[in-house]
Amino acid sequence: MTQTLNKTAAEAGKKALRAVDDAGDAARDMAGTAADAVESGVETVKRKAADARAAIASGAGAALETARDVALEKADAMRETLSDAGERLAATLERASADGPADVLPARVLSTVADGLSSASQALRNRSVGELGADVRALARRHPGAFMAVAAVAGFAAARFVRASATRRLAERGHDAERGTRV
Repeated sequence: MTQTLNKTAAEAGKKALRAVDDAGDAARDMAGTAADAVESGVETVKRKAADARAAIASGAGAALETARDVALEKADAMRETLSDAGERLAATLERASADGPADVLPARVLSTVADGLSSASQALRNRSVGELGADVRALARRHPGAFMAVAAVAGFAAARFVRASATRRLAERGHDAERGTRV
């Protein structure tokens, strides 16, 4: 009977070892499947992230392109307006020079200024905004000191204009112009 028990215990032990081996094999298979699933999930997330990044970049690029187009349209409209104003001013100066005697210095100066202004207006009308920007950049590289001086004068003039406009608006509203916001 001891032999039978030993034999049964040995068979039970073998069965238990086979069950442990089978369970280990199943666990390895499950681990491999889980690893494959994780790897597949990571690849899917990477692909979706790349797609999202491309969509965002495409949308941002389109928005930037639209903003650039609108800015160019506005700049072209301003260029046309400035050219028209220059031509009107040139015509006014030309009329003022024609009203006086031709040999008087002020009449000649007005005529010369009117001709120069008319030429500048025509050149402004015939150039694109991109060409004008390239010209300004080239001028700034060739003559940085003069460019900085002109930029400073233009900045002061713009500040005075804004300040005067704000003061006038405050006065029109009935507020004390001296206590208004200063620019």
